[in-house]
Amino acid sequence: MHPTPSLNCALCFAVALTLAAGLWTQPTAASFLQPNNNPAVKEFGVADAALVLCFDKTVYSLSRSPVSLVHITDKNINYVKVETLRPGYNGGVDAEVTGGAIKKPNIVITLTEGGKKSVFKSNVRVQMYCEA
Repeated sequence: MHPTPSLNCALCFAVALTLAAGLWTQPTAASFLQPNNNPAVKEFGVADAALVLCFDKTVYSLSRSPVSLVHITDKNINYVKVETLRPGYNGGVDAEVTGGAIKKPNIVITLTEGGKKSVFKSNVRVQMYCEA
């Protein structure tokens, strides 16, 4: 019998354990706010680990486009993240601040399906982070 197959199996097992360990770790608040260079993500403001999530909404696929999301709070909204959840498969989304402003206690974000379609082809998640 040749020892190579058992060595390859041991190596595969070690890689699988390493990957599984990475999947079971809990992400920290700072990892959620790291800058993202993904074109499916639109960001307004500056991400900071000291901010807290104060708004989380998903606009589901087949919802009418455009849609405006309004958030009013007693704290300033310093960072907004708009993420297309399946961009390569179902297209993208355009997002813009149409009311209020970053670093103010109120904001209006308008989402439009890329290509000016009448419905969203993918789920879109909008998260807003406020001062602590």
